[in-house]
Amino acid sequence: MSKTATADQKNNNNKHTRVSPPHYLMWFRRDLRVHDNTALTALCERADEDNAQVSALFFLTPEQWQAHDMSLAQMDHIARTLPVLAQTLQTQLNIQLTVQVAPNFSDCIDALSEFCTANGISCVMANHEYEGNEIGRDEQLTKQLADNDIEFVRWHDQCVLPPNSITTNDDTMYQVFTPFYKKWRHTLDVSTIQAHEAPTVKNNNLDLKASKDSASTVKEIETLGKKITDEYQRSLQDSESLQHIDMEAQLKQARDAYPAGETAACQRLEAFVADDIHNYDVSRDVPSLHATSQLSAYLTIGAISPRLCYLKANKAQEALHGNDSDNNSDNDDINRWISELAWRDFYRHVLVDKPELIRHQAYKDETDKNINWSYHDEDFEAWCSGKTGVPLVDAAMRSLSATGFMHNRLRMVTAMFLTKDLLIDWRLGERYFMQQLIDGDFASNNGGWQWSASTGTDSAPYFRIMNPFSQAKNHDTNGEFIKTWLPELKEVPTSILHSEDKLRKALSKGGKFAKLDYPVPMVEHKAARELAIAEFKKQ
Repeated sequence: MSKTATADQKNNNNKHTRVSPPHYLMWFRRDLRVHDNTALTALCERADEDNAQVSALFFLTPEQWQAHDMSLAQMDHIARTLPVLAQTLQTQLNIQLTVQVAPNFSDCIDALSEFCTANGISCVMANHEYEGNEIGRDEQLTKQLADNDIEFVRWHDQCVLPPNSITTNDDTMYQVFTPFYKKWRHTLDVSTIQAHEAPTVKNNNLDLKASKDSASTVKEIETLGKKITDEYQRSLQDSESLQHIDMEAQLKQARDAYPAGETAACQRLEAFVADDIHNYDVSRDVPSLHATSQLSAYLTIGAISPRLCYLKANKAQEALHGNDSDNNSDNDDINRWISELAWRDFYRHVLVDKPELIRHQAYKDETDKNINWSYHDEDFEAWCSGKTGVPLVDAAMRSLSATGFMHNRLRMVTAMFLTKDLLIDWRLGERYFMQQLIDGDFASNNGGWQWSASTGTDSAPYFRIMNPFSQAKNHDTNGEFIKTWLPELKEVPTSILHSEDKLRKALSKGGKFAKLDYPVPMVEHKAARELAIAEFKKQ
C-alpha cells in the first residue's frame, strides 16, 4: 500500500471518529434582548468554556396568548421585535434565531423537544416566567427533556431582585410595600449588581433542522410575524366587547409610539434619565405632559432589562447626591421612579408567594367574597367605550382604545370608578385592560386592579375613594387631556368640567350644553361612594 493511500485512510478514520461539539439552545420568552439577558449570558459563557455551538428559539403561541387576553398591540410589538432581535443576535453574538409557530403551550413542549432531538441539543437555558400555565409548561418540559438526557436550566431575570430574595425576618413575603421597598433598597445599596454581557459564540456554523412552521432569516421572521399578527387581529375582530375599537388605528398609534427593539428601548431610557426623571415626582401625575419613562411596554416583553433601568437611575442619583446619606428620600424625583421599579418587583414577588392569584382569586379573599359585585352589562360597556359622562374617566378610556396605552394615574382613576362608583367586579376591568394594554402583564395589572378594588395586598383602604372630578382638577387643571380625547367638550369651561354638579346641570335638559353629544354623568359620585363604603363595611 502506498504512503498516500495510508494517509488518506487515516484521514477517513479521523472523520468517522471526530466528536461533534456540544450544541446548546437559548429559549427566548419574555426577554427579547441581547444586553443584560441572564440566561443568554450564562449559556454563551458555558458554550465558550465547552467550545459548544449555540442556537436560539422563540415560539409564537397565538392561541395561548389569546386565552391569556394578550392585547393585539402587545402581540404586534413582540412580532415587530423578533426580526430586530434576530439581526442583533446574528451580528453581535453569531447566533441564529429560529421563530416557530406553536399555537399553545402544550405544542411548545413537543416542538421544543423535537427541535432539540433533531439538532443534537444537550442543554436548554431560559429565564423564569412566574404565571401558572408557564410554570406548568416548564415543569412538564423539564421531565420530557430529562428523559432524553437534555438539561433544562432556568434563571431569574424579570425582576431587579428575584422572588423570595426580599422577605421578612421570619422568611415570609411582605404584605405591605413600604417595608418591602426599604429592604429592597437596602439590599441593592449593600450589594453589587451589574449588567450581564454575553460573549460572542465562536465557530457557530450550524445547519439547523426546523419545522415547516418556522422562520430563520430576518426577512422570514418579519413575514411570519406579520402573518400571525394579521390572523390574531382577525380573531379579535369578532369579539362583541371590542367593537368600539378601531384596531388598525390603534396598531398604527402603537407602532409609532413604540419602535421595536432593545436599541429603541435603551435610547428611550437614556433620554428619560437625562431629562424627565429630574421632574418625575411632580410631572408623573399629569397625563398631558407625557413625562413618564414610556418604558413599560419594553419591560413587559423584555426588550430592556429592569436591572439596567435601576443601574442607570441609580447612577444619575449618585451624580446628583454623591454619598449623601439622605439620598433615599421619597421626595426625590429619581427615587420616586426607582420605587416604581420596586412596585413592579413587589407584585411579581407577591404572585410567586400567592400563585392562587392567577386563578382569579383575590389576595383578601374573604373581603372579595363578601362584596355584592355588580355585573351590569350596560354599565360595563359604557365604561369600556368611554361613555360614562365623567370626563376624565371617558378621556382615559378613549385614549386606551386609540393607543393601547393608559397613563398610570388614569389607570387608578378608571379602575376605582369601575370598582367603587359602579361596584363592578374588578376581574372584568382587569381582563379588559389586559386585552387592550400594550404593556399588560399579569402581576402588575392584577396588583393594580386589586389595589383599586381594596381586595389586594397593601391596597387602598375601602373608604379612600378617588373623586374623578377632583382628580381632573388636580391633574388636568386646564382640561388639556380631557379635551384632546373628548373634542365634543372643547367649548366647555374647566370650571364646569371639573365640577360634577355644574356639569350635570349644563348637560341636562335646558342646560347650556344640553345639545352636546355627551352623556350626563351615569352616577352621582357622592351617593355611589356612600354605597361602596356601606358594602365594604358589611365585612
